[in-house]
Amino acid sequence: MINKETIAQLFRNYYPDMLRLARLLLHDGAESEDVVDEIFAALMHKDIVPTGSTIRPFLMTAVRNRCLNILRNRSIQQRVQGLYLLDSQLDTASADDIEERITHMKQAIDSSLDDNSRRVLTQRYTQQLSYAEIATEEGISETAVYKRIRKALDTLRKKLTKNR
Repeated sequence: MINKETIAQLFRNYYPDMLRLARLLLHDGAESEDVVDEIFAALMHKDIVPTGSTIRPFLMTAVRNRCLNILRNRSIQQRVQGLYLLDSQLDTASADDIEERITHMKQAIDSSLDDNSRRVLTQRYTQQLSYAEIATEEGISETAVYKRIRKALDTLRKKLTKNR
């Protein structure tokens, strides 16, 4: 293990730069301090620490890596929270409300889309065919399938948001 005086010297020399980098990446002062403190705590249990010109890059890389791990975990947590909120919203919707929305969507599809767009949309989302399968069946290119679906969804989005 490294002696405490060596760690104290490293702390005095590199703490401000490490903290600045952590704040830059995390945008949170307290969390940044925790990151830097954790790095120095981990150094206490190491047998070997780089010396000379390699110590600063070593410490700054450690800060960057810990910050990136925190940001990745935040992203995962936010996605899980978003899914939880979506799931809880679905649970509160009554079966009649969902049935009414589906009926409204079907009416919008029937009244707003031409036959080609309606057919391609149905093949994609009801029959769950791939773009290539739809293209083969319709005798058009995959790009044309994509454009029809995109146009149909844009039309439906406009119609349904206008009706809300």
